Amino acid sequence: MKILHMSDLHLGRRFYNLSFLSLQKILLQDVLQCIDTQEITVVLLSGDIYDKPVPPAEAVTLFDWFLTQLAERDLTVCIISGNHDSPERLQFGSGLLQKNHIHIAGAFQGKLHTVTLSDAYGDLQIAMLPYVKPMQLAACYPEQSFSNLTEGIQYVLQQTPPDPNCRSILLYHGFVLHNDAMPDESESEIQLGGMQLVNDNIFQDYDYVALGHIHKPQWVKKDRIRYSGSLMKYSFSECLQQKSVTILDMQEKGNCTITTVPLTAQQDMRIIHGPCKELLEHAVASEDFIRAELTDLELIPNAMEKLRLVYPNVLELAYVAREQNRQPAAATEAAHVPEQSLKELLIEFYQNVYHYDLLEKPEQLSRLEKLLEEEELA
Repeated sequence: MKILHMSDLHLGRRFYNLSFLSLQKILLQDVLQCIDTQEITVVLLSGDIYDKPVPPAEAVTLFDWFLTQLAERDLTVCIISGNHDSPERLQFGSGLLQKNHIHIAGAFQGKLHTVTLSDAYGDLQIAMLPYVKPMQLAACYPEQSFSNLTEGIQYVLQQTPPDPNCRSILLYHGFVLHNDAMPDESESEIQLGGMQLVNDNIFQDYDYVALGHIHKPQWVKKDRIRYSGSLMKYSFSECLQQKSVTILDMQEKGNCTITTVPLTAQQDMRIIHGPCKELLEHAVASEDFIRAELTDLELIPNAMEKLRLVYPNVLELAYVAREQNRQPAAATEAAHVPEQSLKELLIEFYQNVYHYDLLEKPEQLSRLEKLLEEEELA
C-alpha cells in the first residue's frame, strides 16, 4: 500500500497582501501528478488545510477542486483539522464525502475517528486526531484531571488503542517533542509554559505518525514520526527549506520504506544580501518573493523602488549592518554606566543609533546646547 502524507496547505494564505492561490493550485497539480506516478492509494492530510478559520471563497473552491480530483482517482483520503482551520466548517458534508472514501475529522468529540483498510498484507488502521486544546480535553473528560497536554492526548489514545497485530497510522496536528528537544517552529502561536507540547513517547504503539503544524519537513523520530512540512514557503524564515511530500510504501507490519518527493513553487521565496549597489549591478530579473538585506551603513534613497526595477516582488528591506552596529539596550547594565549629563547622553544616542557625530557638527551641537539651557531655565 502506497501512502502520501502532506499537511499545512494554508490555502488562501496572503503575504504582504499578495495571494498565493495560483501558486498553490500549480503545486496541488504537482501533487496529483506525484499520486499518479507513484500509484498512491491513500492520501493523508494532517491539518491546516486553510490559512484562516473563515477562508476566502476562492480557497474553498480550490480545495473542492482538489478533493474532486482525489475522488476521481478512487483514493482513500484522511483529513484532520489544524489550528488554522475551523473544525466545523472543514467537516461540513463529511457524511456525504465519506461515501467517496474521503474521511474528515474536524471537531474533536472525545474519541479518535478511525478508518480500516485492507490489502494483500492485511489490515491497516488509520486513527485521526485533529488539533485539540487542553480545555477541550477537560470538557470531553470532566472526570479526568490532566496536568499537561501529553497526559490528555495519551488518555485519548488509550480509549481507542491500535491492534498490535495490524499496521497502524495516526494523524495528529500539534507540537511533538523528541527527548524534550524543541522542533523547528514555523507557527506564530506562543506556547506558554509548554502547555501545547506533546512528548513523542505516547505514540510508541503506532507504526507511523503523520504530523502537521511544523512547516519544515523533518523527523521527530526516524522512520516513525514525521512532519511532512507545508505545501510551499510561507515566510522568509522558511526560505532555505526544501518543501516535499512524504511517501510511505507500507507492506507487512514492520516493513515500510519512506521517501520524499520535492515540491518547488514557480516563484521562490529567498533573501538577497549585500550592498545595494552590488545587488543592482549583479541582479538577474526575477519574479521571486525577495527580502533584501542591505549591508550599507548609510540609508539609500528610494532603495525599495530601485530594487523593484529588477525584483518587482521585493517585500522586505532591512539594513542589517546598521542593526548589528546598534548597541542593544539589554547589553548595558545600569551599575556599569558612569554618570552622564543629558548632553552627553544625547550625543551618545545619536552616535549609536544614527551613526551621527554631533561633536563634528558644531552648528547642530550649539542648537542642542541652547535647547538644553532653555529647558533648565523652564
